[in-house]
Amino acid sequence: MDSLSQKEVDILRFIRTSRHKTTVAEIAKGLRLPHAEVDAFVQGMVSRKLLNRVAGASQVDDAFYTNPEARERIFELLG
Repeated sequence: MDSLSQKEVDILRFIRTSRHKTTVAEIAKGLRLPHAEVDAFVQGMVSRKLLNRVAGASQVDDAFYTNPEARERIFELLG
């Protein structure tokens, strides 16, 4: 099973509880974390197939949501 840092858990929970797909900027603002740090964590979770990306007009506009195929695993990770 994946192991997540507390910040990754916070980011994953933020995305999971959002009513819509969310951007790195929205996550960073909502969690009061640096944009670059959130971006690095989000990219890592995309590569681990926990998150999916929806391409925006530019990379800054890309939005993220939890991967439906990983939701059971995500619930376990979030506790």
